[in-house]
Amino acid sequence: MVYILIMDRLQKTYIFDEKVHAGKMIFLSGPRQVGKTTFAINYQKQAGDSGLYWNWDDPLVRREYQKNPRFIEPLLAASKNPCPVVVFDEIHKQKNWKNILKGFYDVFKGRAIFFVTGSARLDFFRSSGDSLVGRYFAYRLLPLGLPEAVGDLSTARAETPAIFTAAQDKTFLKILMSFTEAPSKKALSRLLTYGGFPEPFIKANAGFSLRWRRDYASLLTREEIRDLTRIQDIRGVEHLLLLLPERIGAPMSINSLREDLDVHHKTVTQWLDALKKIYLVFSIKPWTEHVARAIKREEKYYFYDWTFVESEACRFENMLAVMLLRMVCRFNELGFGDFDLRYIRNKNKEEIDFLVVKDRKPFALFEAKTKETDIPSHATKFARALKVPYYQVLSQGDDVQVMGDGRYVLPAWRLFMLTA
Repeated sequence: MVYILIMDRLQKTYIFDEKVHAGKMIFLSGPRQVGKTTFAINYQKQAGDSGLYWNWDDPLVRREYQKNPRFIEPLLAASKNPCPVVVFDEIHKQKNWKNILKGFYDVFKGRAIFFVTGSARLDFFRSSGDSLVGRYFAYRLLPLGLPEAVGDLSTARAETPAIFTAAQDKTFLKILMSFTEAPSKKALSRLLTYGGFPEPFIKANAGFSLRWRRDYASLLTREEIRDLTRIQDIRGVEHLLLLLPERIGAPMSINSLREDLDVHHKTVTQWLDALKKIYLVFSIKPWTEHVARAIKREEKYYFYDWTFVESEACRFENMLAVMLLRMVCRFNELGFGDFDLRYIRNKNKEEIDFLVVKDRKPFALFEAKTKETDIPSHATKFARALKVPYYQVLSQGDDVQVMGDGRYVLPAWRLFMLTA
């Protein structure tokens, strides 16, 4: 299989659809180096709008705007597309960027689609103030999913939420069994080894991947945290980052971290929040409704780049977390409902890795396993109590097993081709 530097991303199939963006500006955020700029430029080339890309890090772009705030108008008039895509990259670094975008949108609404890209700072600054309320929809670009790695976006079905019901066993199984085994399994192995960030995934070199990961973490902790927070103890944050991989997949004890780091409880919380802001980690909360003796406070943390995690089992669980987060984001962006990702754990230490929630109601349970096909008794208990299907997802294996009562054991490569 040959992997190319320019990959089609799943968002391409829907965010430029007028029914989805409804004429509003498109804000695309996500981790640094996940491919946002490449995605935007690639789409523009395919649409024939290559001349409508502006990176506001470039002083020439800022100077052009200062000379003429409507500098894009002649290029819009010359475009062959009735509603071309205008890309503003890193515009949030420009002073008064919200007012600039507001002006462009109000003047050229209906004549262009404004596509705004950025990472943590775009999210941070977007959430402060309301001058753009009602003028944009926000989307997220996350690490590669399996369809993107394979190069076949057609498998990630738009109607997936309807497929995930125990009443449609035949439809669900027919789709799962239709995927081609060899490229999917090979791409899954490559993703698990090198992660879902395009550059290390394409290089597929252990030495390069290690150096990339180390430099990436340093870039985020030393630059993004410095710019977005008032945290001074960067070394402390880096120490915290070293402690997180061995805690992936378990409810995070702030007290335990506080003792290991010899800092206050509030400080650990601030540092974890900072790591979430810069898209290095994300957290999921426990689900408590209709779960007897459920734990209520401790969140679980995962890396966007699962290669930070050494343990094979924990790395796969982290990967499943990212793939489910991709699915949840896509369902929300397509307007299928209000989806969220949670986990279940009670005081008897019975746990389900992931619960997908729709409109504040349980939707489906997912458990990460290596090759174990026996379903734990507590998994059946939770599935019956919440009245949702249960999917035991294996990092190894090929067959799909239907265990009855909406319980499935299935290989990750089949599930990820459908959902991620």
